[in-house]
Amino acid sequence: MALDLVRGAVIGLPAGLGLGYPVSRLYEEDLDGYVALPGIALAVVLILPGGWLLARLARITHPLRTALLGPTLLWVSSGAAALAVPHPSPRLVLLEVAALAVVSYACAAQLTGTTSLAPRVIAAGVVCACVITTSAIQERRAEREERQRRSEYITYLRESVPLAVPAVVPGRRLVRTLPLADRTMELGYAKDRESEADVLIRITDNEDPRRACAAWSREDAKPGCEGRVQDAV
Repeated sequence: MALDLVRGAVIGLPAGLGLGYPVSRLYEEDLDGYVALPGIALAVVLILPGGWLLARLARITHPLRTALLGPTLLWVSSGAAALAVPHPSPRLVLLEVAALAVVSYACAAQLTGTTSLAPRVIAAGVVCACVITTSAIQERRAEREERQRRSEYITYLRESVPLAVPAVVPGRRLVRTLPLADRTMELGYAKDRESEADVLIRITDNEDPRRACAAWSREDAKPGCEGRVQDAV
């Protein structure tokens, strides 16, 4: 039985490296996630037949059971590791998946090869406890991150563009509001709802209105707003 433990660790190393490399690419700063997804999908598809083949070559007692249980233990342990280290580097992810695969396949080979019921019951209990705990922690973390994003968004709205609308534009009514950039909003006024907006007001945070007007005039080829800006300043 001790040989199964060693042989499981031996086949866990190539399995962990084969899965760990594409997974580690998700953590590269200048790489879009979808680029690494085909490699991850291929590794996930091949991990079962590849693990079975390696287990047979290593002469593990029950190669198919080891090939099925090994990835399950690896998935559970990887979820727990992701909670412990939420923002690892790509190299750390590769080493982490490889090390966990060695331990997972070694445990899988040992558990499937033993005839004693107690180790299997203990292992099943540990796996269930890890799954439940990991799911609960991930759910709480997701809720906390969602509340934080919501709070940051509300703070951004309050501090970025001032929500100020001219009370009266003689002979006109507000017909549209349009966010042009992260910190710029355009208000369009027209004679009525069916008319095209002929008075445009841009609200920009922390910017000289004369400079903004000059840039707008050059961009849209609509000179003549600077006088009105000077009157409003």
